Amino acid sequence: MPFLAVVLRQPNDRADDDEWVVLDLETTGLSPTLDRIVEIGLVRVTADGRELDAWTTMVNPERDMGPVHIHGLTTRDVLDAPRFRDIAPDLLGHLAGARLAAHNSRFDLGFVGAELLRLGINWGPPEALCTMSLPHRLGIVNSRSLPDCCLELGIPYGHGHTALHDARAAAQVLLFTLARARTGIPYPPLTPQWPSRVPPGAISVRGERRSPPGRSALAAMAAQLGVPDGVATPKDVALSYLGLLDRVLEDRRITNDEVAALAEFASAWGIDRDDADELHDSYLDALVRRAWADGVMMDAEERDLEAVAELLGVPLEERAARCVVQGGPSTFAAELITGERPKNELAGESVCFTGESVCTLGGAPLSREDQESLATWAGLTVKAGVSRKLDLLVLADPDSLSGKARKAAELGVRRIAEPVFWRLTGVPID
Repeated sequence: MPFLAVVLRQPNDRADDDEWVVLDLETTGLSPTLDRIVEIGLVRVTADGRELDAWTTMVNPERDMGPVHIHGLTTRDVLDAPRFRDIAPDLLGHLAGARLAAHNSRFDLGFVGAELLRLGINWGPPEALCTMSLPHRLGIVNSRSLPDCCLELGIPYGHGHTALHDARAAAQVLLFTLARARTGIPYPPLTPQWPSRVPPGAISVRGERRSPPGRSALAAMAAQLGVPDGVATPKDVALSYLGLLDRVLEDRRITNDEVAALAEFASAWGIDRDDADELHDSYLDALVRRAWADGVMMDAEERDLEAVAELLGVPLEERAARCVVQGGPSTFAAELITGERPKNELAGESVCFTGESVCTLGGAPLSREDQESLATWAGLTVKAGVSRKLDLLVLADPDSLSGKARKAAELGVRRIAEPVFWRLTGVPID
């Protein structure tokens, strides 16, 4: 993929106080210590709405890509992209001498700070205005997610989840907030003037993106929920945590890495176990109330509520006696494996999976439990790791940079794309 610069203006050596840089990231996950940045986008704007600078690049994370269904980037997209160390000078140059803003700024700046720290740069990170928490605190919006904030404010959003697109949308939320509030806004300080004439890094801009699948009705509602009244956690902190919870629950699965990342953020933001339990409990309560708002509970809503309740570890029965929930996230797989085992050429071989599934069954993404259950039903032996004795490694992403994929390549283990694997096993995925 050729490198292409999208720079409208290099930052001045000295910027006026009314210049803002609005930043957005796409990442492989939620933990700054474990996950990496895969795309950066930023815009530099004045308080009166003039765009002075726009810059974006994909970043090779040198690891598995994580939730492709969210950011829409595959390993193949970033193979030729620069690493973070290659673009760090450019990034610092574009941030210099302005006030920073981001949507859920604790998340984005935490990642930038962690990436810079790996390079020996103790960035801080500097303070930033959060376009999620400040408009909410001022009563300008009731939503958390960027698309829903834009909807409330009448700001066109379109298709998101590219970093530059979302940076521009967050900039519009910022400008609306600045114009509405005018006074009493806690402005963050200007970012440092980094050494001038830093050598520009190579950048890589994504091509036409694949639209991630739409959110379920309850996921869309969850993103619009404000901070519950009566919780002990400070509202700004609670809002940031619930924003991460929206993202974690979007695919109705929680991985061990996501649990660890939530715990990491909770610890960093002063949320203890009791606070987290209270937030989780209120989160589910609000979902139940919204689901019953029209007086009708659909079967799909019942199953979705049960899935969320199970993931949060919060009892559903006490707060939704009318919800007789049936089924679960693996209902279709469970029904399928009660039938006759398919005859296939892979029966008897050992298999291991890597990456989030790109296949669906009954319209729902396959969980790792679904994959392993279906493979066992098809007559294969599931293994947790890659060794010389493994027969097959199933790749959700054929270009995966995961540790399993690299080890399989080194050992000469047969690697196979997930859709091809299911076709060879005779498992009737969608």
